[in-house]
Amino acid sequence: MTKRTAVIVGATGAVGSKLTPLLAASQQYAKVIILHRRPTPFTKLAKVEERVIDFGALAAIPVEAGVEAVFCCVGTTQKKAGSTQAFQRVDRDIPVALARWAAAHKAGTFVTISSLGADPDSGSVYLKTKGEMEKGVAAAGVRATYILRPSLLKGERSEFRLAERVGNRALAIVGPLMIGPLRKYRAVRTQTVARAMLECAQRSQPGVHIVESDAVQDLGAASTVAGQRS
Repeated sequence: MTKRTAVIVGATGAVGSKLTPLLAASQQYAKVIILHRRPTPFTKLAKVEERVIDFGALAAIPVEAGVEAVFCCVGTTQKKAGSTQAFQRVDRDIPVALARWAAAHKAGTFVTISSLGADPDSGSVYLKTKGEMEKGVAAAGVRATYILRPSLLKGERSEFRLAERVGNRALAIVGPLMIGPLRKYRAVRTQTVARAMLECAQRSQPGVHIVESDAVQDLGAASTVAGQRS
């Protein structure tokens, strides 16, 4: 297999901070490029390069030929962003712009994170924004597009989110009881999501693939097993 370049946006987030070292360790990629608004601590990793950019001008950001996969791990909250419009710029507009950028650079695969219940017609601003993001990403035209819909995330964060903390405690109690159709509502670890994203890129099947939370868990587990065998 020809070793290519992986590009990641959102490298310092809850999932991105787990995915970046996985990409750097992967034999599939000869180079990992981080696009970020400010310097990150990941340049010490082998194969990792960093480009500090203005996401408002993403379409004009040049990257050399050979981009194989683009990973989008951006995400915020309305409270942190300061307004609904600012939240939508991060959680909807950046992923869509990045997918279009990936298509323009002839990337073979685009992998992004959405949310369980995403729906462009939802009455929830959060779920509506995620649904609109999915629609825009799917229309960008990347050969293999994977949209992951994890349930509530559990794992280390650089910021405190009360709703997630409360939700994780509740799901820790009822999670084992969630089987069958309810399994997709179990909380999912950020490390599992990161491994699932890498597994999706390695499979890279043509088309637009919506990966529900239970499948995210399965893919993350498959990636872990594959890593132990390699």
